[in-house]
Amino acid sequence: MWNAKQKVAATLALSCAIAGGASAAAAAFTDVKGADNQAIVSSLQDKGIINGVTATQFKPNGSLTQAQAIQILAKAFELKKDGAQVIPAANQPWYSGAVEAAKANKLSLPSTFKPSAEVNREDFALWLYEAINTTGQYPATKMFVVFEDQDQINKDATNAIQTLVNMNVIPRSSVGKKFEPKEAITRMDAAVWVDSAVKMIDRAHANQNDDTTTPPATGSEGSQMGDEPLLNVTSTADGKQKVTLTVELPNPGYGLKIDNVKLTDDKRAIISYSMTQPEPGMMYPQVISEGKVETVIPAGYTPELATK
Repeated sequence: MWNAKQKVAATLALSCAIAGGASAAAAAFTDVKGADNQAIVSSLQDKGIINGVTATQFKPNGSLTQAQAIQILAKAFELKKDGAQVIPAANQPWYSGAVEAAKANKLSLPSTFKPSAEVNREDFALWLYEAINTTGQYPATKMFVVFEDQDQINKDATNAIQTLVNMNVIPRSSVGKKFEPKEAITRMDAAVWVDSAVKMIDRAHANQNDDTTTPPATGSEGSQMGDEPLLNVTSTADGKQKVTLTVELPNPGYGLKIDNVKLTDDKRAIISYSMTQPEPGMMYPQVISEGKVETVIPAGYTPELATK
């Protein structure tokens, strides 16, 4: 843990770097371990979203203040007020523009905003979720993740945390472990979550631009299948993940099958599925039935249904 003088020094260093505008070329911070973490921090630094505490130190295990957290989110998701970026006046604190933009976009800031107070994990998750939603709506799997300390998570933050995990913004490696909602979020965890969110949004927008698929006409067989399958994930005895797809079918003649599972470099398992048709000439009772199919994916991957 940092002492008071170290926290003040870090806050001043980061605030000055952020207030100065676009960051310099990303440096390889000597205290960031692992190539993946280095890439995440460098990417966010290149985009002017986050900076180091010094030229060579990122302090990945250090905590974020409320002011720093809101500034990062405002930059990452381009939060604005009335369509325009808020630029603090000369006599205002460096973070005032970001706070004003966050309030304009209805982020759940505390009524008594304390710029130098640490941000805990559930509050940062809630603000991140709300910031993501200012850019659009995005698909997520429909799985409820139970943390060991689920009862300690604020109800207002539960939906945000669940959605972020299902979007794989919060790494799915958290599943089955403690979320530690009241603990201060570390600078590295905040960077990982924000980087994952930015990449998720970029992917979604790219898919929208490339999407040339015509949806099935009303009244077609596809529209009779109801919603897309629900996903459920459980651990297997050998440490992998069993993914179960479940969907309502018009009658027992229809079926559900998995066509392909594609593992991506960003740890997603994209599952392609299809409905099988009833056998010609067969008679089936016209009752809603359940279609269920399973597959196994490696640990650490997030299951995701392929876009139809």
